[in-house]
Amino acid sequence: MIYPVPRKNNLNGVTVCISSVKVQGECSATAEKILSEYDVDITGVFPVEINISDSRRTTYIEELSMLSDEKYFITVSNEKIVIEASCRRGVFRAVHTLAKLIKKNEIRTGTLEDYPLFSRRGYIEGFYGATWKQEKRLSVMRLMAANGMNSFYYAPKDDEYHRAKWREVYPEKELAELKSLFDTAAENEIDVCWCVGPGLTYKYTSETDFEALIAKFMNVYSIGVRNFGLLLDDIPSDFQYEDDATVYDSVVDAHIELINKVFRILKNADSDITLTVCPTQYCGECDDYYISKFGKGIPSEIKIFWTGRQICSSFLTCREADDFMRATAHMPLYWDNYPVNDAEMFQEMHLGAVKGRDKELYRHSEGLISNVMEYAECSKIPLLTIADYLWNPVAYDCDNSLVNAQQEILGEKAEIFKYIADHLCVSCVSRYGSELMSEVLSHLSFLVATGDTQKAICEFKEYNKKMRECLATVSDTSVELFAEMQKWVKKFSLCCDVLDAILAVWVENTPENKTILSELIEKYNSDAVVLAGFCLRETAEKTLEL
Repeated sequence: MIYPVPRKNNLNGVTVCISSVKVQGECSATAEKILSEYDVDITGVFPVEINISDSRRTTYIEELSMLSDEKYFITVSNEKIVIEASCRRGVFRAVHTLAKLIKKNEIRTGTLEDYPLFSRRGYIEGFYGATWKQEKRLSVMRLMAANGMNSFYYAPKDDEYHRAKWREVYPEKELAELKSLFDTAAENEIDVCWCVGPGLTYKYTSETDFEALIAKFMNVYSIGVRNFGLLLDDIPSDFQYEDDATVYDSVVDAHIELINKVFRILKNADSDITLTVCPTQYCGECDDYYISKFGKGIPSEIKIFWTGRQICSSFLTCREADDFMRATAHMPLYWDNYPVNDAEMFQEMHLGAVKGRDKELYRHSEGLISNVMEYAECSKIPLLTIADYLWNPVAYDCDNSLVNAQQEILGEKAEIFKYIADHLCVSCVSRYGSELMSEVLSHLSFLVATGDTQKAICEFKEYNKKMRECLATVSDTSVELFAEMQKWVKKFSLCCDVLDAILAVWVENTPENKTILSELIEKYNSDAVVLAGFCLRETAEKTLEL
């Protein structure tokens, strides 16, 4: 099985053993580069032919009744492999799939037809907290491109040129860094949308402010960016300047006029420019006055961000998307606040798979953009599951996708990593964690209750041994993922101590052992970092009652 799961994989004939390939045809340099990144030998003789044609077969998705530049075919025979696509983007997607098939020894004769169901699939650096370093941005971008995402929104709240210094154009050094990011995105078929958030200090009646905003857009336009975002989220819901309150009836009227003026200027400068906006009301009841008037007051080609019923929505449904469409005359572009863990969630680490998003949501929305954590390496695990969902939500299985994501990021360490990952999935999409620990402790308690205490003790020792082995693994801060997790690793260490103390009471029920357990569980509970929950406390409390 490869991920994202292809739409129609009919490579079900005889196995074709391929140890090396020879790429022929258009975009061969692109294909060779990708295959080399997967350590596929490109100096061999087995032919991989690439055919590019702008035809109905390579561009039209029947079930969606729409054109796509990401559709492709891979046809395998005993003599050769043929890739068909309409352009470089389709070839890029196809070769990544081919490389994964080769690495997993899943090349068989037949035909694979593949295309994404969500048209806009990506992530946004839109959190509060330390911005990602450039090397992290590039690393995440390449990984997401390899797994089918096609959009990156640049909007870090703590980038001073995004919000605080929105009136100032980027200095040469910062602009060059953005250019490098844009160039890498273009190489990896990712569309960059650069966003600005002027609302904290913007004066709607000021022509000077408007000119500064347009100058900022043109500053970024100069490096090749053609997709822009104007974000009016997390700003006061009323006017801050008396002049604005005098001229406009309400804030939404000012926002509509601003967006329409910006869009008109940008489109006059370049008809290829796109604009995405985030309203001040970006969640809740979609038929409220502000968002209804907002949507119906701007052109339909402008995309509107929406987070759903809540800021961090547990569920995103087709019915709610249709309600949004009726109220605003726009399909929502979901700003999905998962796996982000800023604000009140800063004690949580979100490493679980995405859940609660309708399988048919692609028919009712412009797409989905996931807001990431300030922890770039940690973000990769949930992002991989989001990439799987967005490419093929019909075949998406959250459990299998998560296992694959952990294996892709951690390799041979994935099996032991699950002992801590078990506790790091409590979030807006899953209020339940510690499933493995809960199952283990419930089983051990059953053994004790039915008189098989010695077996319980033996199994408890084995479980605690695995926990300690996991602790030793994730304590290695030379691994970047583990270095980001140290706040949670510290509490995981306490968790291991509590488990050992519970076991000690089971082995020898003495006042001394109970005192040690009581002190440890109190220390564990006093640490606000979110880790193992009720099952650990319940077992400790019942043990103290023995």
